[in-house]
Amino acid sequence: MGSFGIHIKSLALNSANIATETLDGDAHIVIRGVVPVVDDVVMNGGLYPASEINKSYQSMEGKQVPYGHPNIDGQYISADMPRAVNQFHIGAWAENVRKDGDRVMMDVKVNRRFAESSEKGKEFLARVDDIIAGNSADPIHVSTGLLLQREQNKGKSKGKAYSWIARNMHFDHIAVLPASEPGAATPEEGVGMFVNADGERLEVEQVNLSDAANCTQERLIDKTKFFFSNAANFSFDDIYAALRAKLKAIDTEDDWPYPETVWPDKFIYYHTGKTYQQKYLMNDDGTAEFVGEPVEVVRKPTEYEAVNTNKEHNPMKEMIINALKAANQATDGKSDEELLFAYNALKEKEKQAQDSQKKEEDKKARQAANNAAQPPEWFKPFVEKLTAIESGLTANADKEKADKRAAVKAKFGLDDLAVNALDGAALDGLYAQCQFSMGLNAAFTHTPTESFTSMPE
Repeated sequence: MGSFGIHIKSLALNSANIATETLDGDAHIVIRGVVPVVDDVVMNGGLYPASEINKSYQSMEGKQVPYGHPNIDGQYISADMPRAVNQFHIGAWAENVRKDGDRVMMDVKVNRRFAESSEKGKEFLARVDDIIAGNSADPIHVSTGLLLQREQNKGKSKGKAYSWIARNMHFDHIAVLPASEPGAATPEEGVGMFVNADGERLEVEQVNLSDAANCTQERLIDKTKFFFSNAANFSFDDIYAALRAKLKAIDTEDDWPYPETVWPDKFIYYHTGKTYQQKYLMNDDGTAEFVGEPVEVVRKPTEYEAVNTNKEHNPMKEMIINALKAANQATDGKSDEELLFAYNALKEKEKQAQDSQKKEEDKKARQAANNAAQPPEWFKPFVEKLTAIESGLTANADKEKADKRAAVKAKFGLDDLAVNALDGAALDGLYAQCQFSMGLNAAFTHTPTESFTSMPE
């Protein structure tokens, strides 16, 4: 088995999965949920089986995350080589590598202080900060650099045919791709050379994980080969029987569907009042395998037409494009993945604007409420007079209470503690029992409502 280098491109981040934390006293950017590879995926004709991934994915823990695949003198090199570290390291590494279902996931941590010390690091920080602030809708991609051996073997996985199997995978690094290095999607666009520590030269192929997840995105040559070779070795009766058996096997009801029209790569069948189109592959043993989901169709006089589900009419995609255009953002030439990323970034920016507006409105409402609680300037003199009157009444009431307590103390010989505890009805009752002498002249008369200090001279 020959050895090869592979660069697997995937989407790295948007504003939703970026966080910050402090490690070793330095601020770090944390990019969560990066997916470098998926179990049993077929990319450019090669199968990456789960069994091989499970044996090797944990070796990515602690691997360096350079800014771009290290390339010296036109040749790719290991990210651990000193020249690669000097030229491409931005203080980033992979951490918390784990499996989530059929996906390998990891977090990427970047030392902001270290990144600020190099031009590549500054460029990366500027891109991340723009995404966090909502000023950029351009996605940032990663590309996983690994070495593997190819075992020549044919088969199908997840509806895609493969001609070789990846064995003995060794992960070297996970690169953050610069904006100027989008990454190639096919071998023709991205063939290079990798030189290992022993000086051995290996061919490097670049593949795209997001394209591999969509079995309809095949190269033209693959589609041509499929059309002319898929059913070439079987008669019409063989194909019809295989399709009929497959439909019968997957339908648990008594109303078994049957093929109506058959082509080399697809067929039409009728089921529960509706007509469907289904793509298929013929296995070497004469059995049929369905590719993708069935599409509901309607019959025209000479052909079948998809019912509002063809690729040319996608209401969700049209809505996303219209929203981006309304925000004066470019949409031409962007993939579905990039359009969705830009749309999510736009919505996040709108949410931040709404939150900011709500905070400002709440602040104004609180200020208005505080202003309403304060009296106007023209009313303040009346408030001051009312306050003075209330203070005078309170002072008079306190003086009257003190005079009553003095009279009760003199009458009954109580100590200060007992007298000061008297109040309300108890004080008034004892005060009523006090005897007051009446002078011959009314001017010298003392009544219970007058204090000794207020008597006329």
